[in-house]
Amino acid sequence: MAVSEAVLSARARRAYERGRLLSALPTVALAVPMVGLSVVLCDRPTASMGCGLALVAVLVAASWRGRPYARGARAGLVAGLGPLLLPMATCFHLCMGGVCLLAPTACVVAALLGGAALGLYARHRIPGGPDAGGYLMAAIAVAALVGSLGCVIAGVSGIVGMVVGLALGTVPVLWWPARAS
Repeated sequence: MAVSEAVLSARARRAYERGRLLSALPTVALAVPMVGLSVVLCDRPTASMGCGLALVAVLVAASWRGRPYARGARAGLVAGLGPLLLPMATCFHLCMGGVCLLAPTACVVAALLGGAALGLYARHRIPGGPDAGGYLMAAIAVAALVGSLGCVIAGVSGIVGMVVGLALGTVPVLWWPARAS
């Protein structure tokens, strides 16, 4: 008995979509140690797991969506490393009695640097074509979620400061060349 063209087309589409989802696994595997580090060191496991689940969802969606989104997600993983690690390092070494006043500052400073690096990379690698918006959207979302994993140690103020720092680091770098020419 012959299989109809519609059935073959549906099977091919399912196989294609399954392959795209499976292609997200290496990127998601990079996020697993970040989430584990946050859960162990930040003393807020529920918030860390929530940020981690959101990060995994965004990474899978970006990888499934395609090229500019997947490239942006990978760049966001790198840009978010500073806000992930610096607050943990400052709290591990410079806090006393459970109070760490340097963690929110570390979140902002690391996010400013990560945002500037992300903006510079995007300005030089991604021209202002149709792919630029998807790239930046994915990159900033992933960087903010990765940074949230570290800044959760400082609470809501650390996460808000990190998001503001990320925006203040990225936007001027992207905006300046467009206005200067």
